Amino acid sequence: MKPKAGITAAIGGAVVFASAGVHLGAGGAGLARVSILGAALGATAYTDLASHRIPNRIVVPACTACAVLLSADRASVQRLIPSLVLVALMLLVSFASPASFGMGDVKLALLVVLGLGDVAPRALLLGLVLAAVFGLLLILRFGRPAAARSLPLAPFLATGAAVAVLL
Repeated sequence: MKPKAGITAAIGGAVVFASAGVHLGAGGAGLARVSILGAALGATAYTDLASHRIPNRIVVPACTACAVLLSADRASVQRLIPSLVLVALMLLVSFASPASFGMGDVKLALLVVLGLGDVAPRALLLGLVLAAVFGLLLILRFGRPAAARSLPLAPFLATGAAVAVLL
């Protein structure tokens, strides 16, 4: 794994998400929040592809920063309930079948919720659907052995978040 490529992915993610935030008229804390989210998603997508890991050293500080910035926006916690329900479901599935979702995937989903706020359910669902479709295509192409392999979820969650922010 090349550190410069991870940094490049983080910068690219921050730029894409910050640009979308500016385009949507996000200001101050909202713009900072989506920029942090973009940087973290870029870095974790790269790391997950390269090593099938989502590092806590990226996700936990980004979650903390996004939570602080979300509270600065005075966002209603009630608006986050649908997103938090999805994260809770992912956590339950992770406990029931650890091969399906790792704890890093669940923490990354929480980061998406804290970074996107009430847009997060659309982003999470889109990312999960993209991963499921890709997995199905792999199974159709390569048969049963493909079902035993694990997919890195971070690139799909990052794509779902990017599409949700850009639309």
